[in-house]
Amino acid sequence: MIETLVFGSIIYWMTGFVATAGGFLFFELVVFLTSMMFAAWFFFLAVVSPDMNVAGPITMFSLFFFTLFCGFVVTKGQIPDYLIWMYWFSPQAWGIRAAAVNQYTDSRFTVCVYDGINYCETYGMTMSEYSLSTFDVPTGRVWVYLGIVYLIGLYIFFMAIAWAVLEYWRTEDPINVVLKPSDDTSGDASTSDYTLIATPRSDVNKTSVKDVSIPVAQQTEKKFIPVTLAFKNLWYSVPNPAHSKSTIDLLKGVSGFALPGTITALMGSSGAGKTTLMDVIAGRKTGGQIRGEILLNGHPATELAIRRATGYCEQMDIHSDASTFREALTFSAFLRQDADVSDSQKYDSVNECLDLLDLHPIADQIIRGSSAEQMKRLTIGVELAAQPSVLFLDEPTSGLDARSAKLIMDGIRKVADTGRTVVCTIHQPSAVVFSVFDSLLLLKRGGEMVFFGELGVKASKLVEYFESIDGVSKLEEGYNP
Repeated sequence: MIETLVFGSIIYWMTGFVATAGGFLFFELVVFLTSMMFAAWFFFLAVVSPDMNVAGPITMFSLFFFTLFCGFVVTKGQIPDYLIWMYWFSPQAWGIRAAAVNQYTDSRFTVCVYDGINYCETYGMTMSEYSLSTFDVPTGRVWVYLGIVYLIGLYIFFMAIAWAVLEYWRTEDPINVVLKPSDDTSGDASTSDYTLIATPRSDVNKTSVKDVSIPVAQQTEKKFIPVTLAFKNLWYSVPNPAHSKSTIDLLKGVSGFALPGTITALMGSSGAGKTTLMDVIAGRKTGGQIRGEILLNGHPATELAIRRATGYCEQMDIHSDASTFREALTFSAFLRQDADVSDSQKYDSVNECLDLLDLHPIADQIIRGSSAEQMKRLTIGVELAAQPSVLFLDEPTSGLDARSAKLIMDGIRKVADTGRTVVCTIHQPSAVVFSVFDSLLLLKRGGEMVFFGELGVKASKLVEYFESIDGVSKLEEGYNP
C-alpha cells in the first residue's frame, strides 16, 4: 500500500495527468490492484513450481508476455488473431485500458479543439477519442469498471488456486537425487543394524550401533518419530567451469550415520565439503549430480520424506524484527505442522521449544535488538517448532563468544536428549563445545572422509585413532583434541 501510494504520487503528478482528486485516487486504485494481482500470480507460480529454478524462468517469461501484449508496446490492431487472447488475458492491458479511459474521458480532453488543433474537423472525432484510438483503446466508460472487476477477479482466482494446491497437492518425486535401493529394506527399522564405517587403520575398537547407549529424555508424549539417518558412498559432482564436458567431485564416497538422541559433528578444513555434505543429506542441493544411498530408518529417503522429517537451521539468523520470540515460534508451529495436529498440541510444541532452549525469560520480548546468541536460539526454535525428527545446523556457534557458544550447544544437547537426531557442521570448536558431540565425521579438502565414529569420553576414541598413526605425536594432557 505504501509503495503504491509513493509510486503513484510521483508518476501521476510528474506526467501531468488530470489534476483532480477523483482521477488521482482512481489511478492509485488501478496501480494497487495491479500490484496485488501480480503478487497473487507470483504466489501461484511459487506454489505450483517444484523449486526456484523452475519458478524463476516461468515468472520472467510471463512478465515478458504480459508486457508485450498489454496494448502499449504492440497495439491491439497489430497483434495477430491467433495471439489476441494474450491481450485479453494480460492484467496490464486491463489496468492500462482502465486508467487511459478514465483520463481521456475527462472534460479537459472531450473537446474538439486542443492545443490549436481542431480534431473534430481534421479527424472527425474529439481529442480524447483520437488519442485513445491511436492505441486501439475503446472510449466507453464501462471499460473503467470492467478493468477493476477483472483485476479483483483475477486476484481472487489465483489466490484460490494457490490455496487449493497448498491444501491438497503433495509432490513426492525426488529431484536431482539418485538413490540406489538397498539390498534389503523390508526389515523393521527398529531392528536395523548399521556398522560403523571403517576409516583408515580404524580396525581397533570397531563398534556396532547396538553397543551405543542413547540418552533420551523422558517425555509424556512424542510428537515425532525417532529417525536413524544413514548415508552410504555419497558422491556429489558439479560441472567444471573450465571444461564444460567434465565435472568436479565435491564429495567422494562419504558414508556414515546419525542416531536418535545423538549429536553428530561434520568437521574439516575450509573447502572440505562440510556444508555441502549436509546440504546433500538434507535434500537442499538442486544442481549437480548426487550418487549414493540416503536412508531414513533403513528406507530410501524421498524428497517428501526428507522435507517432513528434517529441520534445517541456516547460519544466518533472519527473523521478523517486530514480532516476539513466542510469536515467531507460534507462527512456525502453526504454519509447518500438519493440519491434523490440534491447536493445543501446536501450543504445547511452542512451550517445549521455549523450555529446551531456555527462552521463557525472553519469550515476550521483541526480537529487534536481541543478542546474536538469542537470535541463534530462536533460529533453532523456529525449526524445532515444526517437530522434526532430524535437525541440521550449519555452524551454530559461528560468530559467538565462548560463553554464548556453550549456551547454544547446551540447548542443542537438550534437543538431542529428546530423541531427535542432530547433525551439525562446526569449525574449530573449543574443548568444552567439542565434548558435547557424540560422533564425528571428519573430511579433508577434496571431500574425502578421514574419520567417522564415536568420540568417546573427552574424545578418547578420536585421540586413540590418530595417535595410532605413525609419526603422530601424543596429545598432551589438557589440550583441545
